[in-house]
Amino acid sequence: MKTNNFNLRSKRNLVTTFAFFTVISVSSAQQITINERSSLVMNGNVSLVVNNASLVNNGQFAAGKGEVKFTGYNDSTVSNLKGSSQTVFYDLTISKAAHGVALKSAAAVRNTLNIQGGNLYTNNNITLKSDAVSTARVAPIASGSSITGRATVERFIPARRAWRMLTAPVSSSNTIFEAWQNAGVYQEGINTFITGPAPSQANGLDVSPQNNYSLKTWNSATLSFTNIANTHVPLSAGTNGNADNTGYFIFVRGDRNTSNFSTAVCNETTLSSNGNLQQGTQTFTVSPANGGYTLVGNPYASPVNFSDVTKNNVVNRFYVWDPSLNTVGGYVMLDDLSNSGTYIKSVSSSNQTKEIQSGQAMMIQTLSAGPASVVFNENNKATLNNTAVFRPISNHTQKLSIDLNIIHADGTALAADGTFAEFNEGFSSAVDYADALKFVNVNECVALVRNNTTLTAERRPLIENNDSLFIKLWKTTVGTNYQFTINPAGMEGISILLNDNYTGISTTVSALESTLYNFNVDANPASSAANRFYITLNPFVVLPVTISSIKAAIQNNTVAINWTVEAETNIEKYEVERSSDGTNFEGLVVVLPQNTGSSNNYKTPDVTPLVGANFYRIKVYEKNGEVKYSAVVKVMMAKKAAAAMSIYPNPVTNGVINLQLTNQPGGTYKLSLTNAIGQVIFTGSKIMNSTTGTVQINLPSALQSGMYQLEVISPANEKQVLQVIAE
Repeated sequence: MKTNNFNLRSKRNLVTTFAFFTVISVSSAQQITINERSSLVMNGNVSLVVNNASLVNNGQFAAGKGEVKFTGYNDSTVSNLKGSSQTVFYDLTISKAAHGVALKSAAAVRNTLNIQGGNLYTNNNITLKSDAVSTARVAPIASGSSITGRATVERFIPARRAWRMLTAPVSSSNTIFEAWQNAGVYQEGINTFITGPAPSQANGLDVSPQNNYSLKTWNSATLSFTNIANTHVPLSAGTNGNADNTGYFIFVRGDRNTSNFSTAVCNETTLSSNGNLQQGTQTFTVSPANGGYTLVGNPYASPVNFSDVTKNNVVNRFYVWDPSLNTVGGYVMLDDLSNSGTYIKSVSSSNQTKEIQSGQAMMIQTLSAGPASVVFNENNKATLNNTAVFRPISNHTQKLSIDLNIIHADGTALAADGTFAEFNEGFSSAVDYADALKFVNVNECVALVRNNTTLTAERRPLIENNDSLFIKLWKTTVGTNYQFTINPAGMEGISILLNDNYTGISTTVSALESTLYNFNVDANPASSAANRFYITLNPFVVLPVTISSIKAAIQNNTVAINWTVEAETNIEKYEVERSSDGTNFEGLVVVLPQNTGSSNNYKTPDVTPLVGANFYRIKVYEKNGEVKYSAVVKVMMAKKAAAAMSIYPNPVTNGVINLQLTNQPGGTYKLSLTNAIGQVIFTGSKIMNSTTGTVQINLPSALQSGMYQLEVISPANEKQVLQVIAE
């Protein structure tokens, strides 16, 4: 049977359009009906406004990336969704001047549920969808509006066997067994196994080969995870609608296919929960202990900006579990001591940002003994409290990040863990709240140690002579190849050495670029010693105050190096040095000084710059024998494209040939076009002034269909023949 399709291609008055399509009808009962075996298709980003009417879907509705908006003032007996088919919206907006909208049939939202005015009555008929592309969110709910009734919330999990910190953003939830275990029923791509010792129908745990617990929650009193031994309990502990959701640490193998018990098998799955959507202000009371930790789940079915959350007696810091790290994931710490809104990560390669995702849980830290809480609100317009506990931080901050990678047999790298040190005159040499404690991973861990405290972030005063960073590396595996990626920031003028106690080798680390250091853990216990590595730091000789600036800039295919000297006296010579890595420099050219006692400018070219990074500095030889250095500047020189000729487009049309030249000599080019039997169709010449560009050849008439050859003789008398196709 033929299916009628109603296509909405742009925003317009839809009521007048409906008259042309039998699939849509507007009756005296004020309803828009999609008849059985008919379709309503919204192509592109369009809007369908349902004003004081109901939408009846008995056929098929395709939302595209459009918005369906319910407006008006009538109550839900008139303003509603109903019908025999599920309606899957992209964006669903409720913008009522009065009353609300009722969902009397199954509905789902793929992108945004927006309550701008009025109420939404779900009747347990709405699902917030989540897949590999996007996860539906509930936008900030307008004051005086609400969502009443239960909803199903999904959280897509990609195919990777890993632990995860998760929550269900609902109150009065169904049980763990009904929700994340799908009531014990296998359904492809839906929910997962939750296992433990002595599984039974009574405790709801699934049988697994190892019988290990795969679901845990946090105990703030003991500062440890507690196993979930019975899943016939609510997924969210509370029923009051205020911070009722519970944070979990869960191992996800994939869906409930038993093949996922094999460590070599995993597939993607979607966890779902059902309950009342949490809305309005959500206040979590957290550990009152000094330095205590609490696992808090995002209360909303929406991403939340952690910097906008109100923190009462709570450090502006959070820990999450990144499942993409290591073999089964690893902790990542993010904090913002200066309250600038910019968060620093302990593992720089992690994709985690300050936005806590829907369904994600995080660990937060109490600042000092006493009542503490975190408060979420719909608009996330929060202020940060207790900021005075952190010392004022100046703009001069030095940072050294250390990421640990596992190197596979094929040479690919897997990010495993990371740590960093920051140096600033506002930081203390003692361990305090500016320093972040290390949370231990399941697998490999790397951290820094100070005063017998293991840290994921070490913050201390500016670098002095013979400073050291003591690296702790543990949970390594014999026979595994590892790699440190060391990234500096603001470390110009600092000598950095990575010292390997096992090999006895000290390696220079660049103060400007990433440095890779590969190493292996073998059967010798010394190779896996936790204190195998340490870093020594030393500032270079103080820069001469006479050099006020140094610059380097690309000019055509050369680099111009400029520097300015103030009150120039007693200088023997200047030597321009160049480096490809910012660490190992070599002399490039010597420039003699003027020694006028006043300001002088110097300029010299690098006529043969390196492809890629070029680092420059000025080595200053003073007449008293001292040698000092300027700051380092960097220039990136792009690789010169290979010389080439081509026809574009090819086949050619309308008797016009576009000859593209890349890095060819300037001058006169001789041209000759012949057909397949050798007849000359066209001869001529073109002058090309630049080395790269397009020469347009206008033929006397359009070419007949067939194959031709264009002979091009360059100014250097080099000949090239190009094939030309005419259609």
